[in-house]
Amino acid sequence: MLFIMPHVIIADDNREFLELLSTYCSRAGWTVETCSNGAELMHLVAAGTAPGLLLIDVMMPVVDGIEAIEQICDHPRPLRVRFMSGGDSANLLAAKLIAMARDMSVGRNIFKPVERADFLSILDEEAQHLLGMGTETGAEI
Repeated sequence: MLFIMPHVIIADDNREFLELLSTYCSRAGWTVETCSNGAELMHLVAAGTAPGLLLIDVMMPVVDGIEAIEQICDHPRPLRVRFMSGGDSANLLAAKLIAMARDMSVGRNIFKPVERADFLSILDEEAQHLLGMGTETGAEI
């Protein structure tokens, strides 16, 4: 049996936070890609990188997380999404409602800053969820 490592794209304009989450993910065995705005996120998803999980900051320059998710929701592969914010929860709620209305699988929001143990628990939950979704990323082949 061969297991493909789960794949995550993290989109956040806070470079230090982005690097921290990337380190946590890679040390937990995830394949990681990062970007700093929604336009880059849309490009990575459209390029066929086949992530299983998207961690999206709702407030980013160029294209924010809400705008990005409106485009990404038509992606042909099943994706799991968690939105992140260090500020107002109204934007998190809006992003989550848009994604859910488009039949995307959306996990609980992540509030910044997030403790390492809490984030690792989130990654474990998401890896199990991806296995249940039967995506190529995180699935047994």
